[in-house]
Order: sequence, then structure tokens, then C-alpha cells
Amino acid sequence: MTDQVPDTRPPKNWLQQILGQWPLAAVLLGVFVGLVIAVPFGHWRIGCTLIGASATAGGLLRLMPQQRVGLLAVRSRLIDTTLLLGTGLGILVLAWVIPPSR
Repeated sequence: MTDQVPDTRPPKNWLQQILGQWPLAAVLLGVFVGLVIAVPFGHWRIGCTLIGASATAGGLLRLMPQQRVGLLAVRSRLIDTTLLLGTGLGILVLAWVIPPSR
């Protein structure tokens, strides 16, 4: 059985804990801005591109070490990265393959 080394770092205060969640906040902010552009303003291609780019960036951010990625880590690194990259690239492809309406 392996012995785990206790963490000797001091505990983080609440501000450090909140700022440590920047990968998830960046992805959610990109998706939110994409929705704001797509839904009320009707620029669906730009909004969907931003949403797809945010999900793809989330997949790339998930490759960071476990201690840095925060709440963006839900499952194993392989599954999270595969799902986020697949979803993001799928949204990007669909946003640019669908012909514009006249």
C-alpha cells in the first residue's frame, strides 16, 4: 500500500479558492457571451462559434494538472478532454457548415 504524503501547504482563504476556479469561469463566460450574442441579437453563427470555441478551450484547459483545473475536472482527464473537445469541435463545424438563411 502506498503512503500518501500529507499536504503541508497552508489552507487557502476564500478569495484564493474562488480565483482558483478560473478555468471553469472562463469556459462559462465564453458560453454565456455566445448565448447573449446568439439569442437576443440573432447572430447565431457568431454565437455558436464562440460557444464551440469555449468548449474546445475547456477541453484544452482540462489537460492542465488536476490541482490547477479546479471544478472543470468532473471525470477522468481522458473522458473530460474527449467530451469537451468533441462537443466544441462539433459545434464549430455545425456553425460553419449550415448554409446561411436568406
